[in-house]
Amino acid sequence: MKKLLFTIALFCGMTAYAQQEGVRVPSGYQGFLEEGNCWHFTKDLSSTISLSTTHGFYFNGNMYVGVGVGFERNTDFNLFPFYASMRYLFTNQKAVSPVVGVRIGSYTSSYNTGGYADLAVGVRFASKRDFAVNLMLAASYFDKVKYEASEYEYDILGNRITKWIPKEADPTGISLRIGIEW
Repeated sequence: MKKLLFTIALFCGMTAYAQQEGVRVPSGYQGFLEEGNCWHFTKDLSSTISLSTTHGFYFNGNMYVGVGVGFERNTDFNLFPFYASMRYLFTNQKAVSPVVGVRIGSYTSSYNTGGYADLAVGVRFASKRDFAVNLMLAASYFDKVKYEASEYEYDILGNRITKWIPKEADPTGISLRIGIEW
């Protein structure tokens, strides 16, 4: 009987210590700031650098819903996606947790607008306070982007003449993002 009581007391003590050392379960308002690099499936585009911010709420510690806006920079064009975002956190009481996220929305550029969708999987590294770092691998879809590219020609006298050629690109690709959560 003494061994059983000692085991119960030891277990309760360890549980209380583990809860004290755990991470804060996300609840209420949460903001994200993410930076990434997208490698496109088409060979004619260089990689895109992105910056995005998302703001919303955790409803039950696992499910997050919010809205966001981003900026995608390529050598030929800029995109501004705006979207609704959903994330699911699998283990919200551990310091390291798998997470999956979906973004659905639209983008605008200097020349056109189109659809935008993003599916991401990753890992969340949480602290004891209201802060976390996220590392995500995402597949992003954009409708075709229309833009104008400059080409140069020279006349007989050697003067450079700039010609603007309408072009179309598909910036769909795979991206790696790192972000902070507060």
